[in-house]
Amino acid sequence: MNTGVTGQSIRQFSTTVSNSHHAMAGAVIAASAAQAASLGYACMKISLAHGAQNVAQIAPQIKKMGVIQSDLLDLCDRDATAIAEFVAHRDAGQVLKGQTLLCRMPADVCQLSINAAQELEAFRGQVSEQVRDDMEMAISLLAAAARAALLLLDSNLRIWPEPALLQKFEPELATLETQIEQLTPVQRIRRQSANDK
Repeated sequence: MNTGVTGQSIRQFSTTVSNSHHAMAGAVIAASAAQAASLGYACMKISLAHGAQNVAQIAPQIKKMGVIQSDLLDLCDRDATAIAEFVAHRDAGQVLKGQTLLCRMPADVCQLSINAAQELEAFRGQVSEQVRDDMEMAISLLAAAARAALLLLDSNLRIWPEPALLQKFEPELATLETQIEQLTPVQRIRRQSANDK
């Protein structure tokens, strides 16, 4: 049984976030990304059930989305307790280790969100008409989660402008930003539908 925040109901998790003595931005972003990945995952599986072609090709894509969903949920649980872990590192005289932890997690959430959005974008040609719009919403949510995770990483680097952290994460931040810019979430569903005709 999951004893982390992902084992709570949505209402319980929202209450946990509201009553926390520190802002749980990372856990909220990871949870949002996991929910978006879940929606995309469902759209892929529904498309497969409704006769999507090239089953041998798309089955690995669907499996990969399930792994991403699970990894995001794990990061949500981990981030929810990250402040306590950070304090433990700080109290043990390992401040940089704690700072690195709090930078690593949003970078990982960002990358996973990007990966999930890319998988869904690659799936566009196979998606069932029944869930095509829903998948576009999942892509849009994942792109937003990736952007939010990038903001959290950037915030942590502002708070801790340590040379070792900047050297480690600035290049990764730039790469993630480029990957986000290359995503292609639709701006309007009806406009996209008209273009497809």
